[in-house]
Amino acid sequence: MNPYITFFAGTILLLLWFFYVGTAGHNLKRNLGTMLSVLMGAFFVWAYSSEGIKKGIDLQGGSEFVVQLQPGVDDKGEAKPVSEVSRQQAMAILDKRLSDQGTKDLQLQPAGDDRIIIQMPGVKPEDMADVKRKIQQVAKLEFRIANDNSAAELERIKTNGGVAIGFVEMPMRDQTKGEKSLLVRNRADLEGKYVSSAHTSFDAEGWKIYLNMNSEGAELFDKVAAQNQYKRMAIIIDGEIISAPTLQTNKFGGTAVISGDFKEAEARTLTSVLENPLENSMAILSQSEVSPTFGSDTIKQGVMSGIAALVVTALFMSLYYRLAGAISLIGLVLTALITFGAMAVFQFTMTMPGIAGIVLTVGMAVDANVLIYERLREEMASGKSLAASIEAAHERAFSAIFDSNITTLITSVILFILGSGVIKGFAITLSIGVVATLFGALVVTRVMLTWLLDGGILKHIKVLRIIPDRIFDVMSFTRRWSMISLAVVAVCILIFPFRGMNSLGIDFKGGSKVAFGIADGKNITEAEALATLKGVQAEKTEAGKVSKVDIGAVRYQQSNSPTGQIVTLRGSDFAGAAIKASIEDKFKDRIKSSELETIGSVIGGEMAKKSIIAVIAGLIGIFLYLVLRFETSFAVGAIVALIHDCIITAGGAVLMGQELSLLHISAVLTIAGYSVNDTIVIFDRLREVIKGGKKGNIRDLMNEAISATMSRTLLTSAATLCSVIVLMVLGGPSMREFSIPIFIGMIAGVYSTVFIAAPVVLWWARRTGTSLHRQVLDSVEMPPQVSQA
Repeated sequence: MNPYITFFAGTILLLLWFFYVGTAGHNLKRNLGTMLSVLMGAFFVWAYSSEGIKKGIDLQGGSEFVVQLQPGVDDKGEAKPVSEVSRQQAMAILDKRLSDQGTKDLQLQPAGDDRIIIQMPGVKPEDMADVKRKIQQVAKLEFRIANDNSAAELERIKTNGGVAIGFVEMPMRDQTKGEKSLLVRNRADLEGKYVSSAHTSFDAEGWKIYLNMNSEGAELFDKVAAQNQYKRMAIIIDGEIISAPTLQTNKFGGTAVISGDFKEAEARTLTSVLENPLENSMAILSQSEVSPTFGSDTIKQGVMSGIAALVVTALFMSLYYRLAGAISLIGLVLTALITFGAMAVFQFTMTMPGIAGIVLTVGMAVDANVLIYERLREEMASGKSLAASIEAAHERAFSAIFDSNITTLITSVILFILGSGVIKGFAITLSIGVVATLFGALVVTRVMLTWLLDGGILKHIKVLRIIPDRIFDVMSFTRRWSMISLAVVAVCILIFPFRGMNSLGIDFKGGSKVAFGIADGKNITEAEALATLKGVQAEKTEAGKVSKVDIGAVRYQQSNSPTGQIVTLRGSDFAGAAIKASIEDKFKDRIKSSELETIGSVIGGEMAKKSIIAVIAGLIGIFLYLVLRFETSFAVGAIVALIHDCIITAGGAVLMGQELSLLHISAVLTIAGYSVNDTIVIFDRLREVIKGGKKGNIRDLMNEAISATMSRTLLTSAATLCSVIVLMVLGGPSMREFSIPIFIGMIAGVYSTVFIAAPVVLWWARRTGTSLHRQVLDSVEMPPQVSQA
């Protein structure tokens, strides 16, 4: 995408926005808003059509690895931390070794202090094993002089005991040629970092390997050769001797030729290792593999869910708000265009959780429109003209809309900072969606209403009535509902120790998950799968050594999606590749796609800690914002309600048989940012009532505020729930895993807004001796509102 065009277009749009905000004239504001909306839509449509959206591994297929560089050893034989230089060297080496896999989109990203994320989109399933082998093959390279009488010394030590001073025994990788091990010096004579290049050659004597050193390495190599001519030099990779050629001369001049009885595969493997040395060995912490077909199925599910969510939302708004609802759909369409266009402009990667975020945004986008229309209905009921009602509705709804969306952005930012790759995708789409929603509701919808009003087309607005205009004595049920809430929260907390580690998914405890898309009309039963896996062994790495062990217990799960049946098998972290290979080999005629996810226990434990930090940080961020925007009593009430919602969301999902994963943490934080919206609307209305001079005790005023906003609470929740239900029905297993806790959390959020938040505000005020009347009247109004801009 041309950066000059992007910069020019962005500048024009920004200037139009400033002019729009700074204009008070009715006609000019309407015309500027129209121009801004049209140009905004056109620019993002052009951006999307020009660039498209980058698809993540889970959507286009491929593999992703998280590898950790292990601490090196200094000259004294002591461990030394991984340096940034070492990591950059490792990334360069990995790029060189993996670039021949046929993927032009190979991405290497640093993570933490000692990790590298390797993403290889589009890699075919049959190439996955080779990719993993190449990653694991890149390891620490060193050269050591072997003991002259290695075999005799080893026999002496074996027979009489003792040690060979200054030497250590190391195994030979290829033991088919008679030698199982050699005695080599206990410290490296030359490190692999001095190798500049290596290549193979074939002549009458067989396969040879040409080894080239850099200038420093050439000098060091000649020194070693001069002192050890005719001795064997062991080439060692990760503590294993892969070859031990004899130094035939005392001067090499920077180039050495390794000859011997090599087969072509052996020569090329040794060349590749020699050419790509590392000071630090690598450990694979997590791995995921997705076949292209599995990714395309996920995209189909996402498109179906998005269209269905848009249609359901359109019907909902049109039936309830009639013409005004149809107008809001134009803003909703522009919201979607901005979201996709922004993803293209900034080259963000779309992931499966990102698709879920867009579908969820479709439902959440209605929130601002409902708030404005409910205000519009109230203003019209008070006797104001339609024009005055539209103006007043936007003015009075602005602060609640602004505060509500800021809290959602807070949780999105925290998800982006602390989340992994796929969760970042959800955070990005949700954040863009929130901003696009504000533009759609506050600019596009308002401009459309203004045009219809000025043209005489819109003369009155009809709205269905579900909740009667009366004051409900909600606060009288406080004690009863508090007891019920405590009981439900207790059950949701106790379910975790009751289920133990079974309440946690592989994201947090480590393990592997293999999902298979089954061809139409076929199936793999639990008995067939487990019988196939009986006696299967997998490679397990411990303390740097690889051994063959049984794969252990495997759990079977079957589910359905719009694109077909999914069979999922869960096992230990080292068992995933063996499970996948065995099932695919046995049932290749029944499997159309596959997905493998493996997470080691180390990274799983870290994800669990980061998730706890993310939830706590999200709650603290929302609390601090509410303290700044409202009174402390209101912030306390809101945060207690949010803690209540978060516990029920997580516990309810586990009660329904789910295992907590990173998707659940995303759901919890989404609920924290979204469910507080209803609470903010109630608090905003209460503050308005008090500042309006309404008399009465705070309990009665709270009842009035809750009753006045109840229709809005139920309508927005119902609209968003429609999108969530669509995800549950039409989404695949992963989307369903995400939508179920969202559904639980939204129900809990509606309940806690009415029966938890408000009573806690009163309780806290009484406990601290706070006068809410006085606090509200002394607070400072938020400066500019949208209608005054």
